[in-house]
Amino acid sequence: MNSTATAFVLLAALGLTGSLSPAQTPAPAATAAPPAILVSGFEAFGGRTENASWVLAQEIAKAFPNEVRSLQVPVIWGAPLTCIKDVKQLPQVWIAFGEGTSEFQIETVAHNVRGRYPDNHGTKPVTPDVVKDAEPELHLTAKVEGLAEALTQAGFPTHVSQNAGRYLCEEMLYALLHEQKEHPEALRLVLFIHVPPLTPTGKGAATKKETAAGVKHKVDAEWLQAFGKQLFASLRQQGLLPAPAAPAAH
Repeated sequence: MNSTATAFVLLAALGLTGSLSPAQTPAPAATAAPPAILVSGFEAFGGRTENASWVLAQEIAKAFPNEVRSLQVPVIWGAPLTCIKDVKQLPQVWIAFGEGTSEFQIETVAHNVRGRYPDNHGTKPVTPDVVKDAEPELHLTAKVEGLAEALTQAGFPTHVSQNAGRYLCEEMLYALLHEQKEHPEALRLVLFIHVPPLTPTGKGAATKKETAAGVKHKVDAEWLQAFGKQLFASLRQQGLLPAPAAPAAH
């Protein structure tokens, strides 16, 4: 006798069966679909303790908890591809952030070439390409000139770039665009935005060069969250991001 039938017999003996029958089993709980938007940033590197790209990703996830999930990417060669493959269900939108520019910079071109720079393990890339036998370069499918202009007008200096840097940032963008090409029906929008480093608050917070080239505004979590909110508003104004779903009626 299986467990369901045994339970039925016991309940019957107690007069508690009601309308229950041995063939009926509890319906499985509904599983909520993961948010349709994923934002990612990198772990700290270069001797710093924080990475503005990861701070920004977390701030956006806090501002849009029902729409967005966040993911931290290690500064390790090969990690972008691994992180993408490890996502169980691709989001409709993946917005990746990286740190290192004096203004916000939307990257539009990714090359299948790795620079000879050491990662956080002190290791240089084992292979010269991001994806073996793939296209030498991939281009952003979205038109982002209007987005950059809208963000700049809102007080967040932003420009469009074709030089993602040959480091993990460019590897992340190339890996995402390659994944989008493989699964265009799932991953509909890919963006990569470089962000300014956090304003130094102590030793190792930023290099002297980055400090000298820093933006006029103090770069902290509050300002980055303001940028994130404006980014989403501008994306929707540009028709690149759908309006948030209305709460279900009860």
